[in-house]
Amino acid sequence: MEAAVKGDDNPEECPVCLTDFDDTVQRPRCLPCGHTVCTSCIDKLKEQGHVACLQCCVSHAVPEGGEFPVNYIAEEFIRVMWDANVAAAASLPPSARKRKGEARAAGKKKVARLSKKMCSFLEEQEATVMDAIAACREVESQLDLYKTTLTGWGEQQRQLEDRLQGLVDQSKSAREIVELEKSHVAAKDGEVKNGRQELQAVLETLYAPAIDQEAGMAVAETVRCLGKVEQVVEECQESFPDASAVTTVRKVRVASSVALEAVQTVQMALETVTKEDLQSQSDPEEARPQSTQEEARPQSTQEEARPQSTQEEARPQSTQEEARPQSTQEEARPQSTQEEARPQSDPAKSSAQSELESTIMGRLQFILMLSLKAEDLRSLTQPARSLLQAGLVFAVHQVEGQRRHARISLEAGRLYLYALKEQPLPLGASTLQVSEVVPPSPPCTVFLDLSWPGRATRRVKIHLSPDTPWGRQFLLLCSGQRGPSYRNTNLLWVVRKGRLGESVIAGDYESNDGKGTSRLLSDLDKGEYRRSGRLGDVCGLRWSGHNRCARGLFGIFTKNRQENDMSGLVFGEVVEGLPVVVEAAKYSNIRKVTVVDCGVVL
Repeated sequence: MEAAVKGDDNPEECPVCLTDFDDTVQRPRCLPCGHTVCTSCIDKLKEQGHVACLQCCVSHAVPEGGEFPVNYIAEEFIRVMWDANVAAAASLPPSARKRKGEARAAGKKKVARLSKKMCSFLEEQEATVMDAIAACREVESQLDLYKTTLTGWGEQQRQLEDRLQGLVDQSKSAREIVELEKSHVAAKDGEVKNGRQELQAVLETLYAPAIDQEAGMAVAETVRCLGKVEQVVEECQESFPDASAVTTVRKVRVASSVALEAVQTVQMALETVTKEDLQSQSDPEEARPQSTQEEARPQSTQEEARPQSTQEEARPQSTQEEARPQSTQEEARPQSTQEEARPQSDPAKSSAQSELESTIMGRLQFILMLSLKAEDLRSLTQPARSLLQAGLVFAVHQVEGQRRHARISLEAGRLYLYALKEQPLPLGASTLQVSEVVPPSPPCTVFLDLSWPGRATRRVKIHLSPDTPWGRQFLLLCSGQRGPSYRNTNLLWVVRKGRLGESVIAGDYESNDGKGTSRLLSDLDKGEYRRSGRLGDVCGLRWSGHNRCARGLFGIFTKNRQENDMSGLVFGEVVEGLPVVVEAAKYSNIRKVTVVDCGVVL
């Protein structure tokens, strides 16, 4: 109390307990006499509804709410001083930071009973906290840059919406993805800021512990806060940028620009060309052979054949690959492509590539360089082949805010798209829209992967006939575009087992027991179906009295029917893997035969 009577020249400390103010327990509160005391001391000074100020000895009645008002001016002033001190300390090298910590520790009124070993340990913890705060600030800076980039993309997409009528829905979808990603970044940014504030509060507890027990508690709290902040920082580094969101927005912008070129004149496109875009027209790779350039970078960036204004509008403002040094472009390409252009062992460039991928904006540039178009996939360019072999190509489908992904693989020289499902994308994945690679309706080829106990998974390919509702529904259930799919469903039973017209029945994606009643499309029996009963034909079921047609069940003939007993809802035929179905029909328990996966042959 003697210190309170004499006063103190340090505005950061409570004049009563000489403890630094904070924004939790030690918040500065203003008494009616004008003096500021921390919340903890006011609670201790309360006597019979009054608080006596120890500096001017005036007694004040406690307000009805039980708390005196917070001195927000003092609180903001202290926070500014803290931020300035932390920023100055974070900019120093570790050795200088340690010396500064020692000086601050000497300036504090340390209790003599604190052991030297504990003092040394506290100083080490202080240095660790300062490093963590610097890391938080670095992540905040990267998140701000990423948010700025996303904001720019959203604004450019909004401008395209106003000028394009045919692609308005796709443009809005892309803008929603940007806003969703911005909200994710903003939420994580808030977590980083909260973590930094907690570290600043913990930092103060390391300055003046009274005994070893209090010091140990301070260290434990420090370790807890450090672990929490480190986890948040790691999540930021791993979660951003979202490869699917980045490539989806970019592809929609490219498609919008192409449509705009077909409808409007080049002058309308020039209205949105920015100064940075014009600078990016200089390509440092012009001196290299054309064939090498084509192989060494994704085809999606080879837009020289389009009008110049459309190219500038079709790529994000932050991705001016052409204006960067040649070495940076080399580092951003897939590794397999780089190996063709330079010797495999190049530690300097490998280090530069690692540095490029170490920050959020660096990984953003890397993802944009790796983005593919459907043409790249169909022609199997070298970048596309490398990404496929690495398992980094996915198709994206978004309906009503729900985004799902379908893996695309390269198997024996053929492309296969597996059914859509909710799955996280690996870092650096390249994505396309499902509509870019999957036809809206047959003719096309789909596949079912069958397996049962004792047998490995084997593939059955089915070619779907055109112009039938059943064929369209079968395509939707193999790709999963409406939500459900044939994945993880069982074969149900065998009709006419061992006799003419034998067929395997399957397709209950709702209840998996043959009793499901859901359907994706209406009027399945209306269409140009052929009548057949040949081995390998695939037909929809329409049994009298059961309305099985509405349930989506289908059958695959494993034996020929009689000529006068033809089915009228044939919508496809097995073109590969028919022996697998025939063998499944002979299995003792057909219900154990499972469609482990399904999809579309691209």
